[in-house]
Amino acid sequence: MNDRVKLTQAAIITALAVALSLATVYIPFLGLLVFAIPVPYAIIATMTNGKYALISAAASFFIMMFAVDPMYSLSLTIMNVLPGIAVGYMIKKEKNEEEKNFKPIYFGTLAYMVSMILFVGLSKLFFKIDLVGQFIELMKVSLETQISVMQSAQLNLNEGITPTDIISTMQNMIPAILFFYSIISASITYYVEAFVLRRIKKLNVNLPKFTEFYLPGNAVTASLLLYFLVMALDIMQVPLHTDIIMLNLQLVFSIMFLIQGVSVGIYFIRNWRKKSPNKIMVFIVALFLISGSMVLSFVGMLDSAIDFRRVRSYKST
Repeated sequence: MNDRVKLTQAAIITALAVALSLATVYIPFLGLLVFAIPVPYAIIATMTNGKYALISAAASFFIMMFAVDPMYSLSLTIMNVLPGIAVGYMIKKEKNEEEKNFKPIYFGTLAYMVSMILFVGLSKLFFKIDLVGQFIELMKVSLETQISVMQSAQLNLNEGITPTDIISTMQNMIPAILFFYSIISASITYYVEAFVLRRIKKLNVNLPKFTEFYLPGNAVTASLLLYFLVMALDIMQVPLHTDIIMLNLQLVFSIMFLIQGVSVGIYFIRNWRKKSPNKIMVFIVALFLISGSMVLSFVGMLDSAIDFRRVRSYKST
């Protein structure tokens, strides 16, 4: 494909992306389509290359800056366009591999996290807007309103729990919330782009199934090392909020191991249903799936270390 064709494709897709972005601004009920905005830029990065994707990002930035306002243009470019390009780049890089993998989601999650942190910093530096503070204040107002409604309806609230305590807990969990938002956004971008590319018959992306989900690298070792590092910092009385760091690490790893545990359970249920009429084994695994998050998280942790399904023997790092 020559440069002129690539540039034409990038220009057409950029025009559609800008139209979608404007629609989410000026048509209220289309606001949820904001999650689809990264997809066109991911497609550009996959179908052309990084150069045309960055040209598209720059063009979109200036168009949205004059069509809406600089703040929205900056947020759109940093938190949607650039992470979309990152996912598309990884799909292009991995498209020649026969194995199914989750690398575009891993890489995209990192890109979304970095982009949001960057945007928060730039907003405070250039626009003097404290987005985290506004988010906390919004939660506080919403929570106080709900408590007021419950009190007016004479519903009993748990004693000892105040709005300040809830807000403080939510504030401490912001890093974990950021992580889960990033992985959800990266997954949406990846699967929607793959669906579109298949529909227009440009690329047949070899999508992995949920039963093949695995955490990258040696997640167990990484989690233990991070826990020991935080504990060491606490022992040395380093002036960091080690309790908050530990809370977020526990949330992130517990839920990620839980997801992998559910994936393992569903994988074995499907295999045993096909290969064996033994209903007892299926029942036992199904019992594990409904036994609670702690058991499933433990199963996911074991699978991350042992790899029961042999889904990443060629991917381990």
